[in-house]
Amino acid sequence: MAQDSSATVEFAAQEMGMGTTTALSQVTADQLGLPFSSITCRYGSSSLPGSSPAVGSQQTAALTAAVLAAQQNLLAELLALVEASSPLAGLSLDEVEAAGGGLSKIGDPTTFEAYGSILERAGRHELSAEGAGGPPLEWAVHYSMNSYGAVFCEVRVNSVTGETRVTRIVGAYDCGRIFNPKTAASQIRGGIIMGLGLALTEGTDRDERSGRIVNPSLTDYHVPVHLDVPDIDVVFTGHPDPQAPAGGRGVGEIGVTGVVAAITNAIYNATGARVRELPVTVDKLLAAGI
Repeated sequence: MAQDSSATVEFAAQEMGMGTTTALSQVTADQLGLPFSSITCRYGSSSLPGSSPAVGSQQTAALTAAVLAAQQNLLAELLALVEASSPLAGLSLDEVEAAGGGLSKIGDPTTFEAYGSILERAGRHELSAEGAGGPPLEWAVHYSMNSYGAVFCEVRVNSVTGETRVTRIVGAYDCGRIFNPKTAASQIRGGIIMGLGLALTEGTDRDERSGRIVNPSLTDYHVPVHLDVPDIDVVFTGHPDPQAPAGGRGVGEIGVTGVVAAITNAIYNATGARVRELPVTVDKLLAAGI
């Protein structure tokens, strides 16, 4: 926290395009009562606090828990700097909240002092605090922290050639609070496209004699391209999880889950052919007698 009421969040994690820095900036801005534009994220270095890899749909939730802990420590340090002449003098951490670029008494927004004023009175240009977001015991023991989803799709199968086209996919998901609907929906769409490739095009072929992979390039290993991807509708329930940090759970691998089952079931409903080996290619459908 700087005297100009800007804040920097530092964490030892990587941003690979899934929107971590955007979500963390939003959470930090909400927790400190600051505009989004005043938040800066620093990441990508092991010299920064903590370590949160982008695996297991856990990064945003883990970092959010750390931000919440750091925010409480920061408010405690700010209150320790409050002087007797401040409107906040004598208030405890449980009696104040962050709002409007400063601290105010809970239930009495007129009892307020800006961050810059507190730091200036104390002769400080900035103030920092760290926080660790270790999961509470109840996460692992008493509650499921999983996200859930249901996937529906429409397919068209050529009865002569066996060519399959997925023409529409709808996915509905309960991932707790959605910090940023745009980046979360993009993450889910990417997962659905991965599931589309798993179902219809992607397969690793090996030479049975040597074990060598014989389709090691994108020329022979077929991933979905633009013309393969149909309209994808993503729906979130958006209900915050009361047991999760800031109400959010994982939005990542859940996008892949369920896509293959939806596509293969739709193919079965359209043709009567049940293919149980992925990917569901033309030769397999023809062999199944469509």
